[in-house]
Amino acid sequence: MKLPAALRSARPVEPSPRWSVRVLWLVAIWAASVLALGVVGWLLRLVLLS
Repeated sequence: MKLPAALRSARPVEPSPRWSVRVLWLVAIWAASVLALGVVGWLLRLVLLS
């Protein structure tokens, strides 16, 4: 009875780290894309102003 209880307690804990890691990856990718767009826009402004 102890093993199933341990497995039951461990099961809900596993998806939360995986979910948080996926969210962190999504946030990192979103932040990188926003920064890339900002840099590209800044470079375009420099080219247009020059």
